[in-house]
Amino acid sequence: MNRNVFFSVLLGIAVAACGDDDGGSDAGTDSAVDAPVPDVPGTDSDNPMCPGSGDVVIDTDITADTTWSCPAYLLQGTIFVTGDSTLRIDPGVQIFGDTATPFSALIVTRGSQLIAEGTADDPIVFTSGNAESERATGDWAGVALLGAATINNGADAGGGVLEGRLEGIDASDDRALYGGSDDASNCGSLEYVRIEFAGAELSPDNELNGLTVAGCGTGTNLSFVQVHRGKDDGIEFFGGTAGMDHVVITGASDDSLDWDLGWRGDVQFLVVHQYAGIGDSGIEADNLGSDEDATPRSNPRIYNATFIGTPDTRGMVLREGTRATLRNFIIQDFGSEAVDLRAAEVDLSAEWPTNLSIENSFFFNNGAYATETGDEDDDMGFIEQDAIEDAARNNTVGTDPEIGDTSETAPNYVPSADLSGQATPPSGFDATATYAGAFEPSGTDWSAGWTAYPVN
Repeated sequence: MNRNVFFSVLLGIAVAACGDDDGGSDAGTDSAVDAPVPDVPGTDSDNPMCPGSGDVVIDTDITADTTWSCPAYLLQGTIFVTGDSTLRIDPGVQIFGDTATPFSALIVTRGSQLIAEGTADDPIVFTSGNAESERATGDWAGVALLGAATINNGADAGGGVLEGRLEGIDASDDRALYGGSDDASNCGSLEYVRIEFAGAELSPDNELNGLTVAGCGTGTNLSFVQVHRGKDDGIEFFGGTAGMDHVVITGASDDSLDWDLGWRGDVQFLVVHQYAGIGDSGIEADNLGSDEDATPRSNPRIYNATFIGTPDTRGMVLREGTRATLRNFIIQDFGSEAVDLRAAEVDLSAEWPTNLSIENSFFFNNGAYATETGDEDDDMGFIEQDAIEDAARNNTVGTDPEIGDTSETAPNYVPSADLSGQATPPSGFDATATYAGAFEPSGTDWSAGWTAYPVN
């Protein structure tokens, strides 16, 4: 049963109630309908300015500063935040992607911002417009943030600045552009946010990820974010320098974390959990397939990550010239290999370990290293097992990290084994996290309360 129903209040009332709070336009709020509204903790469902029942229907672009403070909103179609405006979403608000309207998505264009800051008790939830128990991956498209930071491929916008274009948007629509020269640019702030059942196509064969971060800079804040059961990738970075922390990616149908086009973000406290029978790799990482040495070079730094796989998935595929500093990982249960490094142009032996390395990490119950043959696995003679198990990298192979529970519906990712004494994260990270994995062994579960793991 679809939740697409119309309020029985006038448009003017809905706009005044839940539209903008700072004199911005009422763009983006529209009609209304009678339907039971869910009890959404943390929002003022008794606010007389909000509809008494049903969702606020959003079927036009956001063109001026706007706040969503009513309990529930329904995205009908692809909604752009444009005009250098800011969309603010209050704690506890739920945003539903209409499954009866093609291409339901929220896309924040370059120069605009999304400020969606929930709390541990009142997270902001983007989810399917279908009723609970009837939701599925790909019910709606997802959330995309487009920024003005540097990328390494695209059209020349002048002065050596490159611009990319979000896939699935018409080639004549400049709202899809991202990239620029401002690596400190700010696409907004997401805190205590869940994105569920996304990944629908914006056009044939062009799915949106649960969360797409394209050309966003270091001013962007992504903290305490879960992406659950997306049809394509969980989170994908297209260039830029945005980082993130305290992130949970569960049940992605393709890759959990994907990056390319010169992404250089910092990440700490990351959980990747691939589910049985679906998904590809925990990480699929590229610089640029057509020019592996293109600059800026993909080169993220990721500390304290927990990766849980399945018998038919890979832990990570690092290829096409990407660089990365990966420290304090747990990588377990990937039957199709924990790590697959590939290159056709750059010399992996020259890159490892100065520019690309995995250190101070625990590998447990993973499949054998792949035989390096064929074009797909072109590695120019680089032997992954020798690199990963080199004593100088301080990796531990075969020791069970004793993660509490790897259930797909009620996980407990906190390990009980002694995983201490690992790398000290550098400035800009939490330097006290000198242990492997996203959680301190036998410590506090920072994912408790605001995450959820529904099947449908």
